[in-house]
Amino acid sequence: MMNKNSLLTRLSILSISLLLTSALSINGALPQMQASLSMTTTQVELVATLPALAVVIFVVLSSLIVEKLGTKRTVQLGLLLVGIGGGVAPLFLNSYVPILLSRFVLGAGFGLFNSLAVSIINLLFQDEPQKRASLLGYRGAAENIGNAGLTLLAGALLTFGWRASFGIYLLAFPILILFTIFVPEISEEKKEVGPQKGELKLAVYLLALFALFLVMTFVAIGVRFPTMVTNIKGADYNASAFLAVMPIIGIVTGSLFGFFNRFLGDKCLYLGLALLAVATFLIALSENNFTLLLVGYFISGIPGSLIFPFIYNSLNLYASPTKMTVATSIILIGCNLGNFMAPFGLSILQIISGTSDLFVPFKLLSILLLVILVGIIFHKKSSLSQKTLVHEKEKM
Repeated sequence: MMNKNSLLTRLSILSISLLLTSALSINGALPQMQASLSMTTTQVELVATLPALAVVIFVVLSSLIVEKLGTKRTVQLGLLLVGIGGGVAPLFLNSYVPILLSRFVLGAGFGLFNSLAVSIINLLFQDEPQKRASLLGYRGAAENIGNAGLTLLAGALLTFGWRASFGIYLLAFPILILFTIFVPEISEEKKEVGPQKGELKLAVYLLALFALFLVMTFVAIGVRFPTMVTNIKGADYNASAFLAVMPIIGIVTGSLFGFFNRFLGDKCLYLGLALLAVATFLIALSENNFTLLLVGYFISGIPGSLIFPFIYNSLNLYASPTKMTVATSIILIGCNLGNFMAPFGLSILQIISGTSDLFVPFKLLSILLLVILVGIIFHKKSSLSQKTLVHEKEKM
């Protein structure tokens, strides 16, 4: 029988997360592809973004597929789709529509195991909270490692032509072999703790809305940062070096989540929200101060690796093991919607602020984050007070 605590098992579980944020890793190859296949700008941009649509669709479908195939086989199917649709097919396809379909297949593969990358950890280690928290932190770090590493590899392969860049997705095959050999079958019929069997609490949907707002904030910072840099330093200034630092910050913070969770517990969430509020406030104040903008931007790279592992680690309190995949999917749908809505969110904040100033929306975001932080702390204290009263009544 496979040992879930073996190093190879844990590495095999984490390895699937290396691929999850790699849909845009081949962006450097798009100009060559556009020239080679005589594509329009809209067509080539669709090649980059179509996987995101497939991810949303198949994240929703994944829980139904898990019921038919089981967790492990669903992950295996997803990895096969990534390897074939993302890596093999573009090496041989010579026209736009088939390549677009192959990118949809790639996104479908991601969508099948996106939520399972989290729920596998929650299910296998539901009775070992410290190991679960550490692995969820490492999982977030693995996403950042994959994002940075595969983007660099795709760039290096571009020397051999745009098709070679798509070869990064062939990594799915060795990961599939590792996952098949070293990861045990995952049973969702485990000892029920917290919610009753089959239960999914309202808190899961509230966490999804929370995740939507957080991702919208992170994406808004990332999307607007290069424009804010050129606004301060001039149109010819290249912000790429600063963008490359962000995955490194995520890797370091994600790796340390288990440590922070051990000593801070719920306060990980408070710390993450406080740092994000500080980051957005500094960005708002940095209109004529490049150093302040950089400090705010780099601080914003820390909170996600504290807050999202905390959210996923908390799901055991609000969803039974049989509903864990569904709960994780709901959170991921919130995340993807937040990604999609970021430009619209910025536009709404711009209208509310009554100015076209690039920096003003972040002042409003910092206020909203502080309100949310105070609300969470107040709710937590209120819940503890009620539990104390109930406990005292039971003792009487």
